[in-house]
Amino acid sequence: MQNENSAKQDIAMTDGTTKPDAFEMDDFTPRYLDAAELTFTRSEVGTARLEIRNEACHLRVVARRLTPLSHPEAYISLASDEDTEIGILVNPSALAPESLKILREELDKRYFTPTIQRIYRVKEHFGIHEWEVETARGRVIFSVRGLNQNIKQVPPARLFVTDVRGNRYDIPDYRELDAQSYQQIQRHL
Repeated sequence: MQNENSAKQDIAMTDGTTKPDAFEMDDFTPRYLDAAELTFTRSEVGTARLEIRNEACHLRVVARRLTPLSHPEAYISLASDEDTEIGILVNPSALAPESLKILREELDKRYFTPTIQRIYRVKEHFGIHEWEVETARGRVIFSVRGLNQNIKQVPPARLFVTDVRGNRYDIPDYRELDAQSYQQIQRHL
C-alpha cells in the first residue's frame, strides 16, 4: 500500500519538467474569491486587470457568467486567459464601485445580446434565413444558418437567436411580440 507522500510525488517528463500528479490534475474544487480582496483597474491599453490583495496581479482578466440566465449578476468566473480560471466571485455587488464598473463593462462586452423588439421579415435563401428586426439599438439585418441549431428556446417562451457571425439576439417572450412579429416566429420555428 502506498503512503500519501508517494502518491503525491511529481512525475518527471522527458523534457526535464515535472508533471503534476493525477490528484492535482483531478482536483476541480472551485476557488471562491472575496470581493473585499479584489481590485479591478484598466491597463494603459484598456484591458481589465485584477489585483488580489497580498497575492497576485493579473495583467489581463477574462470574466464569464456561470449562470447567465438564472443569476446574471452573481457567480462570475474570473480567468487569466480563456482557459485558466483564477476563481469565482459569488457576489460582485460587494466590490468597490470603480471595480464593479470595470467588471460590468467587461461582462457587457462579452455578453452583448441585443433584445429583438419587432420582426419585420424572415426570408429563406438556400438554407440561410435573413432576419430584419428592430432591436433596442436600432434596425438590424442578420443571417441565420440552420434554425434548429441556432435558435434556442428557454421555457416558457424565451428565444436566443445566433447569427452566422456568432452574435446572439434575445427575444425575452415571443408571445408578447406584435401580431406580425409573432406570425414570423410561428412560420419559421
